[in-house]
Amino acid sequence: MCDEKHHRPKGFAGCYNFGPHDIAKMKRMAKHFMHGFMGSYIAFNVEDLGDSYLITVPLAGRTKEDVKVSLINKHLNIKADKPKIPERENLKEKEEEHKTAQDWCMPFFRKGFTFVDVNMDIPLPIDADTETLVSKMANGLLKITMRKKPAKKIDISEN
Repeated sequence: MCDEKHHRPKGFAGCYNFGPHDIAKMKRMAKHFMHGFMGSYIAFNVEDLGDSYLITVPLAGRTKEDVKVSLINKHLNIKADKPKIPERENLKEKEEEHKTAQDWCMPFFRKGFTFVDVNMDIPLPIDADTETLVSKMANGLLKITMRKKPAKKIDISEN
């Protein structure tokens, strides 16, 4: 609804006048909707090092015991649960009804980033030698290296 006198949206802090339950429901729906597109996507790098490849995946807060890497049809599948942060374990999230207008309208400005469960597939380059895969986890970075398969030379014959 608009405030007809001033032709601007009604509500608090620039938001429309929805109740806390309405906003919580919309947030859950948006999260579910976006999960279908993004899933638990984490940015990663695939670097060509000449005779090998280096794949780097940032997995902050996780150890090698938290991460599982599998090879499925020329794709790396990486799974990792959201890390447990001891300092946050004792904190209870604010109840939806007790959030301020600023919490509802601008929830991401103060948070920075959030940890997510990871279940992602990384397609490997066509010439990657999957028999030489080596993975290492250190300082929250998963690094996977593999050599390149040499190109197979094909002789051309005359008729």
